[in-house]
Amino acid sequence: MNNKNGKLNWNAFSENVEKVLGEDFWNDMHHVIPKRGPSYDYYETEKEGVIIVDLPGYHSNDPLHLSQEGTQLIIKGQISYPYPVPEERLLHSERLKGEFKRVIPVPFHFTYEDVQTSYKDGVVLIKITKNSSANEIEIQF
Repeated sequence: MNNKNGKLNWNAFSENVEKVLGEDFWNDMHHVIPKRGPSYDYYETEKEGVIIVDLPGYHSNDPLHLSQEGTQLIIKGQISYPYPVPEERLLHSERLKGEFKRVIPVPFHFTYEDVQTSYKDGVVLIKITKNSSANEIEIQF
């Protein structure tokens, strides 16, 4: 079930689990292990890393913070509860709401000055410029 990069192939894993445990397994798991952070995609070009974070239901008056720790980006925030009924009355609940935090590893070094962000239609777009030049340090003799 590993892909060619040696990482776990989650799609194949999910299919095998569903074959063994039945179709309802993943629906039942949402109640046992609720979603704690937003989903994201990550890709790189020659010049930058690009992270696309899904935040459906987020409003500009909800808190949202992006910070850096080493080579990790941390996105924290809160999505307001959107319904006119109390949360206890929801018959099924999977959508992200309330406080969240997601730590996103970035496989290259960067500083906060290398990061540009934008938000539109429930999606946060984060672009991180790669520092292509090595910082040479002159040795004094």
